[in-house]
Amino acid sequence: MRRFLISILLLSAAAGCEANGPADAEIGLAEGVTAEDLAGRVAQFEPAVLDFDDTVLEPWEKTVIVKLVGASDLMHELFAEQVSAENEAWGEELAGLSGPGADAARAYFEIMVGPWDRLQHDEPFLAVGAKPAGAGYYPADLTKEEFDAWVAAYPADKEAFTGYFTVIRREGSELRAVPYSEFHRAKLEQAAGLLREAAAAAQNATLAEFLRKRADAFLSNDYYESDVAWMDIADSRIEPTIGPYEVYEDGLFGYKAAFESFLTVADAAASAELQRLKDYLPDLERQLPIEDRFKNPDRGFESPIRVVDEVYAGGDTRAGVQTTAFNLPNDARVVEEKGSKKVMLRNVSRAKFDKILTPIGRTLLAEELAAQVAFQPWFTNVVMHELAHGLGPTTVTTPAGERMQVNRALRDHYSALEELKADVTGLHNLTVLSGQGVFDDTFLRAAFAGHLADLFRAVRFGASEAHGKANLIQYNWLREKNVLQPAGATWTADLGAVMTAIRELATEVLTIEATGDYERAAAFVARYGSVGAELQSALGRLNGLPVDIRQVYAVREKLAGWN
Repeated sequence: MRRFLISILLLSAAAGCEANGPADAEIGLAEGVTAEDLAGRVAQFEPAVLDFDDTVLEPWEKTVIVKLVGASDLMHELFAEQVSAENEAWGEELAGLSGPGADAARAYFEIMVGPWDRLQHDEPFLAVGAKPAGAGYYPADLTKEEFDAWVAAYPADKEAFTGYFTVIRREGSELRAVPYSEFHRAKLEQAAGLLREAAAAAQNATLAEFLRKRADAFLSNDYYESDVAWMDIADSRIEPTIGPYEVYEDGLFGYKAAFESFLTVADAAASAELQRLKDYLPDLERQLPIEDRFKNPDRGFESPIRVVDEVYAGGDTRAGVQTTAFNLPNDARVVEEKGSKKVMLRNVSRAKFDKILTPIGRTLLAEELAAQVAFQPWFTNVVMHELAHGLGPTTVTTPAGERMQVNRALRDHYSALEELKADVTGLHNLTVLSGQGVFDDTFLRAAFAGHLADLFRAVRFGASEAHGKANLIQYNWLREKNVLQPAGATWTADLGAVMTAIRELATEVLTIEATGDYERAAAFVARYGSVGAELQSALGRLNGLPVDIRQVYAVREKLAGWN
């Protein structure tokens, strides 16, 4: 087991104070990283209190929330293990350190859920070595070639090896796919117990049904029925999402799902206002800017939209950049049958808009563009992004003639390209709805102006993060088309030309997904997915602004008053 010591010896000597650490300790930060630098990285995350209205909750709802906060903490522990099996030991060692530099190390380790900086291509900020591309899902020395060779030699293993809910481990000279329900049994049994207790307290039948079925899924490793039950939650103020979902952490193949939890309270009136957008989904599928043979007009379009306030979160969603909205489930069978649910985290979105997006717009956009940036058009664009995840190809026939899900065909490039697809297809869909009178021209232009500010916000997440790379590709595409142009110290754009360029980009990424062409995807990402000097200079002007928020959950204090 690799271990490290973070000494405050050099820093404390400079400050004229006595070190609390061992006298012969070495600085345990990664090469080139200082304690001052680490404190600056922590400062990139602006604290934001995430509150919600608990006065409307019934006693049974508070009981459910208490149980689900506990289950969410278990999801966080499970995700930390998925990042690295050594995270727990590293965290314990950090907890014992004191003196200047120790607080920053602990804080950044907590923000990143591990010792690798998600804003800087997963470079280590502690002296623990490079992060394996496959995180903790695979043996650290496993290569793509060895994995592919094993699957080719043992085709019966393919489904388990490429499935969402297994880890790959070595047993002597052999590889084995171990179900999450076996590998993480102890914590999943605890989580299942808390979900069953929450179900027993719940007085909403559909909520209770989901919680029971998700508890069963933790132990059976079959998440299909509970995903369907999650889609069917109705008339519940409590809107929980808990389990293994997104595949961003698997940088080797993009196969393995990460544990996470969103515990939220829904706003029925705000949800109903946006719910009307789902009625347009069949028409939006038909009007996708790709060949008709790639469209799927017969898919399920049940697409609930929930506007919620985040009460608590754990796992993948708490690592690094905070989620503003999500579209689930990812199981193509459920999406084909039921559609998908879009959950909009209003309090998170508002905090990011006020603390980050608005200042970025004022700093980097020309005055006439920055003046158009407004919360509701930007928030609606986030909704359109999530709706777009449920449109377009889900299963494809690859150039080799094999039928499979898109994520398996595009592998390590899928996450970034899927986020790109959702961005540009959502924007295209806004123009379609504007043409039908759903949104007026002022609203449409404000949405695009807000998105341009969002490009600079998201690019700061780093090219190793899926959303960051998706926005980097858009930036480079718009620059290549010469529709986003520097204007002195700011950027200007012909929004009409931007709309055309975005539609063309939607055609490109939708076609890549529809054909499952891995080589075309790799070439596309290589061409547009890097940060040039011009962009780097622009981002340098944002150094004084936070990159993202650091969530402070008001529920922690509320829980004490409920018990």
